[in-house]
Amino acid sequence: MNSAKSGRAVALADELQGGGWRQPRKAIRVVAVLCALLAAATVFGLFDRFGIVRGEAKPQRQLIAAVDLRIGNPAGAVERGEAKAREDIDAGLLQLQVFGPAGAPARAEAARAKHLKQRYGVTWVRREAAATPLTQAFADGYNRVMQAEIERRHGREFLDELMRGEHGGPTRQEQTS
Repeated sequence: MNSAKSGRAVALADELQGGGWRQPRKAIRVVAVLCALLAAATVFGLFDRFGIVRGEAKPQRQLIAAVDLRIGNPAGAVERGEAKAREDIDAGLLQLQVFGPAGAPARAEAARAKHLKQRYGVTWVRREAAATPLTQAFADGYNRVMQAEIERRHGREFLDELMRGEHGGPTRQEQTS
């Protein structure tokens, strides 16, 4: 079943006939290239649609969370109290915080508080609720910064008298309870 024609004879026949039975398949090559490009575009389109390849990594919104561990921590409450005191000082307020019900008769305490506010610009903020460890830590940090500012403005002697209750406000026993 071998062909009787030699390789030279076939080559000579191709030369004489101008391409002969081995014509270039240009149309088939063009169709093959177009099909390959269409297949590649389809694959990339599916990858993009199903999110397999992303140009930018974006975390899913529902998985983002932040936990502030300072919320239940007394040290964090002290920091927040100090920050709040600095804000109040910048706003021009001098306040000291204390917890518990009023100890002295309300009218006498109100008169001393009014005198203290008018003369020195200092007010006592009384919290009627019982102090929790976090609220007490907040008040301690707040009062520490405020006391330093009061001492800077009015002197150490005034601050000592104020903390003893001589200028109005709670006495030392009320401040610690």
